[in-house]
Amino acid sequence: MHEASIAATILERLGEHPDLAGRAIRVVRLRVGRLSTVVPANLEFMFGVLAEGTPLAGARLEIEEVPARAVCDACGTPFAVDDPVFLCPACGSGSVRLESGRELTIDSVETDERGTDERQEADGAHQGAGKGPGRE
Repeated sequence: MHEASIAATILERLGEHPDLAGRAIRVVRLRVGRLSTVVPANLEFMFGVLAEGTPLAGARLEIEEVPARAVCDACGTPFAVDDPVFLCPACGSGSVRLESGRELTIDSVETDERGTDERQEADGAHQGAGKGPGRE
């Protein structure tokens, strides 16, 4: 279950983010690509387990699934990728460029500071957690 290492990296990155120091984080919003092989329920579970005893204990993950999209290199047609076989629906070419669907980024976090609601951007602090073999 690679969701455990992803959750650990998210916690580490948020803990290191200077704009979040001393703030209680309530919500962490993620953008997870459909092709990232992340199981959202597993990620939420592991985040909760690993956050216990840290300043992020009790924080909630909100996960937005990013659809997979590609562009045909042969004819330039953009299309949604619904199949594991990436063929251009317009010309049938297999020469396509995946434009979205493998990302895993922290989009934003919601914090409390001295009883006031504030929304702090995490500056894509987790870019790269979705990288590895078979991922961009």
